[in-house]
Amino acid sequence: MLSAGFLLGAIGLWLRVTQPVAYHLERDALIIERRRGSSRITGRIEPHTEKARLGLRLGSGGLYGYRGRFRVAGGGWTRAFVTDVRRTVLIKVGGRRIVLSPVDPAGLVEVVRNA
Repeated sequence: MLSAGFLLGAIGLWLRVTQPVAYHLERDALIIERRRGSSRITGRIEPHTEKARLGLRLGSGGLYGYRGRFRVAGGGWTRAFVTDVRRTVLIKVGGRRIVLSPVDPAGLVEVVRNA
Protein backbone atom coordinates (compact mmCIF):
# COMPACT_ATOMS: atom_id res chain seq x y z
CA MET A 1 0.00 0.00 0.00
CA LEU A 2 2.83 2.36 0.84
CA SER A 3 4.61 1.65 -2.45
CA ALA A 4 1.40 2.42 -4.37
CA GLY A 5 1.24 5.78 -2.58
CA PHE A 6 4.83 6.55 -3.53
CA LEU A 7 4.17 5.55 -7.14
CA LEU A 8 1.10 7.80 -7.37
CA GLY A 9 3.05 10.64 -5.76
CA ALA A 10 5.91 10.21 -8.24
CA ILE A 11 3.49 10.22 -11.19
CA GLY A 12 1.80 13.36 -9.85
CA LEU A 13 5.16 15.11 -9.40
CA TRP A 14 6.28 14.14 -12.91
CA LEU A 15 3.03 15.45 -14.40
CA ARG A 16 3.43 18.71 -12.46
CA VAL A 17 7.02 19.43 -13.56
CA THR A 18 6.27 18.60 -17.21
CA GLN A 19 3.20 20.87 -17.30
CA PRO A 20 3.36 23.34 -20.22
CA VAL A 21 3.42 26.95 -19.01
CA ALA A 22 4.35 28.98 -22.12
CA TYR A 23 4.89 28.71 -25.86
CA HIS A 24 7.49 30.56 -27.92
CA LEU A 25 7.57 30.74 -31.69
CA GLU A 26 10.82 31.04 -33.55
CA ARG A 27 11.24 31.26 -37.30
CA ASP A 28 11.69 27.51 -37.64
CA ALA A 29 10.69 26.06 -34.27
CA LEU A 30 8.05 25.89 -31.58
CA ILE A 31 9.38 25.91 -28.02
CA ILE A 32 7.17 24.57 -25.26
CA GLU A 33 8.28 25.87 -21.88
CA ARG A 34 7.53 23.55 -18.99
CA ARG A 35 7.79 24.04 -15.26
CA ARG A 36 11.15 22.28 -15.58
CA GLY A 37 12.90 22.55 -18.92
CA SER A 38 11.51 22.94 -22.39
CA SER A 39 10.78 21.01 -25.56
CA ARG A 40 11.70 22.16 -29.06
CA ILE A 41 9.82 21.04 -32.16
CA THR A 42 11.56 22.14 -35.32
CA GLY A 43 10.08 22.80 -38.71
CA ARG A 44 8.10 25.38 -40.63
CA ILE A 45 5.16 26.67 -38.58
CA GLU A 46 1.81 26.97 -40.35
CA PRO A 47 -1.58 28.04 -38.96
CA HIS A 48 -4.65 25.88 -38.97
CA THR A 49 -7.99 27.67 -38.69
CA GLU A 50 -10.04 25.01 -36.92
CA LYS A 51 -10.43 24.88 -33.17
CA ALA A 52 -9.11 21.53 -32.01
CA ARG A 53 -11.48 19.40 -29.97
CA LEU A 54 -9.55 16.63 -28.28
CA GLY A 55 -10.98 13.12 -28.43
CA LEU A 56 -9.40 9.73 -27.67
CA ARG A 57 -6.29 10.12 -25.53
CA LEU A 58 -2.97 8.33 -25.34
CA GLY A 59 -1.41 10.52 -22.68
CA SER A 60 -2.24 12.66 -19.66
CA GLY A 61 -5.88 13.61 -19.80
CA GLY A 62 -6.33 16.45 -17.36
CA LEU A 63 -4.01 16.31 -14.36
CA TYR A 64 -1.85 19.45 -14.81
CA GLY A 65 -2.80 19.63 -18.47
CA TYR A 66 -3.49 17.48 -21.50
CA ARG A 67 -0.31 16.09 -23.01
CA GLY A 68 0.43 13.25 -25.36
CA ARG A 69 -1.17 11.94 -28.54
CA PHE A 70 -4.83 12.71 -29.06
CA ARG A 71 -7.36 12.00 -31.74
CA VAL A 72 -8.82 15.30 -32.93
CA ALA A 73 -12.49 15.76 -33.76
CA GLY A 74 -12.72 15.73 -37.54
CA GLY A 75 -10.11 12.98 -37.88
CA GLY A 76 -6.43 12.40 -37.42
CA TRP A 77 -3.96 12.23 -34.56
CA THR A 78 -2.03 15.10 -33.06
CA ARG A 79 0.33 15.91 -30.21
CA ALA A 80 -1.15 18.09 -27.49
CA PHE A 81 0.45 20.49 -25.04
CA VAL A 82 -2.76 21.93 -23.58
CA THR A 83 -3.61 23.44 -20.21
CA ASP A 84 -7.12 24.75 -21.01
CA VAL A 85 -9.31 22.80 -23.45
CA ARG A 86 -11.55 25.85 -23.97
CA ARG A 87 -8.71 27.78 -25.68
CA THR A 88 -7.20 25.30 -28.09
CA VAL A 89 -5.59 26.02 -31.42
CA LEU A 90 -4.21 23.59 -33.98
CA ILE A 91 -1.01 24.47 -35.82
CA LYS A 92 1.36 22.53 -38.02
CA VAL A 93 5.07 22.41 -37.24
CA GLY A 94 7.17 20.71 -39.88
CA GLY A 95 4.10 18.85 -41.14
CA ARG A 96 3.16 17.58 -37.67
CA ARG A 97 -0.11 18.73 -36.13
CA ILE A 98 0.24 20.25 -32.67
CA VAL A 99 -2.54 21.44 -30.34
CA LEU A 100 -1.75 24.29 -27.94
CA SER A 101 -3.84 26.41 -25.56
CA PRO A 102 -2.47 29.95 -25.64
CA VAL A 103 -4.09 32.77 -23.68
CA ASP A 104 -5.11 34.35 -27.01
CA PRO A 105 -5.69 31.60 -29.62
CA ALA A 106 -6.72 34.04 -32.38
CA GLY A 107 -3.64 36.15 -31.65
CA LEU A 108 -1.36 33.11 -31.97
CA VAL A 109 -2.91 32.17 -35.32
CA GLU A 110 -2.43 35.76 -36.51
CA VAL A 111 1.23 35.78 -35.43
CA VAL A 112 1.83 32.48 -37.24
CA ARG A 113 0.12 33.77 -40.39
CA ASN A 114 2.19 36.96 -40.44
CA ALA A 115 5.53 35.29 -39.75
